[in-house]
Amino acid sequence: MKEYYEIEAVSATLLKAVIKQSAVHAAERMKSFQPTANMKLGTAFHASVLETENFEELIAVSPNVDKRTKAGKEVHAKFLEDVGDKTIITHDQFEKMKVMKMSCLAHPEVQKLLEKCYATEFQTTFDFDKMKCKAMIDLCDSEGTIVDIKTTQDASPEAFTRSSANFLYHMQLAWYAKAMDFDWREVKAYIIAVENTAPYGVAVYKFSQSALLNGWELCKTAMTQWKEYKLNLAMGDGVFPYSNEVLELELPVWATNLLEESSL
Repeated sequence: MKEYYEIEAVSATLLKAVIKQSAVHAAERMKSFQPTANMKLGTAFHASVLETENFEELIAVSPNVDKRTKAGKEVHAKFLEDVGDKTIITHDQFEKMKVMKMSCLAHPEVQKLLEKCYATEFQTTFDFDKMKCKAMIDLCDSEGTIVDIKTTQDASPEAFTRSSANFLYHMQLAWYAKAMDFDWREVKAYIIAVENTAPYGVAVYKFSQSALLNGWELCKTAMTQWKEYKLNLAMGDGVFPYSNEVLELELPVWATNLLEESSL
């Protein structure tokens, strides 16, 4: 997995960051990214489900000691010396992760997808728009199936529909479909959503073709913006996250409504 992150290529993570704000911000995010506690829990959960045999090589569980005491501090310091570049989670996160895994693997549709997909954490590189690209897919097969596992606070249809759109999961899965060279009319793109709080509910979602096509359009837009950024950088023309011209500032709708409400 470490080797994958060292490959210099365009990824779904990069392109989503471009869409979220700008190519300049995306470049900075790639350099300064630091995972949050929930992200580390998600990484550990992925490893427990998809890379069980390598879990101890990828994840380190912090010793459950009182770091306010001398003995606890010594144990924790020794742990940090030996941990290397593993993802560190707390003892409480480890216990939570085990329950999440049990809940996930008990879902009948998850079982079907795990049985169907021959590859886990599948890594691939490909060319698109004359750029070297890469993808790492949680689960896939050679018949048009791609699966991504997401941890979330709320896996209910209403809430996850919002968070999926907000985090651009449809864009990510569209990128994976391109990476696998799957036909848009036949690709089956799934999200396994697992809650990271009790009762650790699980839901399996399948993207519609229209959602994936929308995601692919976003991928193309982001790639165009990324290439323009790289060209401007190479030419020394300056890079501006938003515009190199003066922008007109309009009031949002809610602000104009304030005047109407105050006059009533």
